Amino acid sequence: MITSNTKENIRNFQDDTEEKKAIQFEDFRREVLNDYKLAHLSRQMSLLARREVLSGKAKFGIFGDGKEIAQIAMARQFKEGDWRSGYYRDQTFMLATGMTTPKQFFAMLYGETRTELNPDNGGRSMNNHFGSRLIDPDGNWINQAENKNTSSDISPTGGQMPRLVGLALASKLYREQPELNHLKSFSKNGNEVAFGTIGDASTSEGLFFETMNAAAVLQIPMAVSVWDDGYGISVPVDLQTVKASISKALKGFEKQKGDAGGILIFEGFGWDYAGLCQMYEEGIRKCREEHVPVLFHVKELTQPTGHSTSGSHERYKPKERLEWEKEKDGLLQMHKWILETKLADEATLNRLETEAQEEAQAAQKEAFREIMTPIREEKTQLIEMIRTKKMRLPFMGRRTDQCHN
Repeated sequence: MITSNTKENIRNFQDDTEEKKAIQFEDFRREVLNDYKLAHLSRQMSLLARREVLSGKAKFGIFGDGKEIAQIAMARQFKEGDWRSGYYRDQTFMLATGMTTPKQFFAMLYGETRTELNPDNGGRSMNNHFGSRLIDPDGNWINQAENKNTSSDISPTGGQMPRLVGLALASKLYREQPELNHLKSFSKNGNEVAFGTIGDASTSEGLFFETMNAAAVLQIPMAVSVWDDGYGISVPVDLQTVKASISKALKGFEKQKGDAGGILIFEGFGWDYAGLCQMYEEGIRKCREEHVPVLFHVKELTQPTGHSTSGSHERYKPKERLEWEKEKDGLLQMHKWILETKLADEATLNRLETEAQEEAQAAQKEAFREIMTPIREEKTQLIEMIRTKKMRLPFMGRRTDQCHN
């Protein structure tokens, strides 16, 4: 598991045999490069999906570009039995945990209604609204303790927060109530964590504060990540959050030594791959083992394509901010970090970026083909029916007055 910067990992390898060091380093390197490719895959999916909307092939799009690195770090701590209650920016997390695929992402974008192709929402919600199936085709419960689970996303921002309390409280009850021990398909002794995600602007809603307060009092395994890109659509954070920081605003909630209640607060930067991996490993370990709620405030995130397909952030962000976002893009920063630590060369990274782009394009084309094929078949059938009907009508082609005589 990647939990620190590469130099620290390399130093740890020096205490072992040369052969073991080589194996460990290669495994570490492979994990980093897999994450790099996944981050680029998700970014290419966002860019392609935006193009599909703006070209009229889909009605609306809202994506997770700029949040890729943090979500990959979070996903590394998500285990079987855990639950997610998040929102529409979480596509990279869903990819990293294996709970969705690039093709399913595009199927959602196109509004695919066949659940075998769009299992997340069957076209009943807008894009990037994820959900896992809990019941099999025969009506039986699917073993949730052996699967990674996500509650069905809803559109109202902040609405994902209250049910986090219920999901996390369930783990506490499974751990503390012996009479529930036989329900092995729902919990493994209450070791499950409820992962929540929310944008920094939505933390201004009452639902967020009620949820954090309840979790702090109940002491339940709830881990909330706040994706802070400095804006709530066009409103900068200093105009919507006291002290322009949700972690500072919640300092009174922070659990100190000897406190019975409270939350743990971690802060990290959205472009710091190694630091985020370390932060999430430490925070989730405490959350899982001690059943203490945790807040991860991930700052300095970016939003390369803006809030959604309905607008352009160039209209309200100053030029300096837009330039800063280009420099602090998590993908660019990870690229630089890999080169600096000599985990790979430029040619290797370019190859991974190309592969990610090709994979995204293939998924988009296949998803579009699948949704268009039955439509085109029905169109062909309809045209054939009209032609056949026309041939059978004797008055077709004759003047109206002749048909009436």
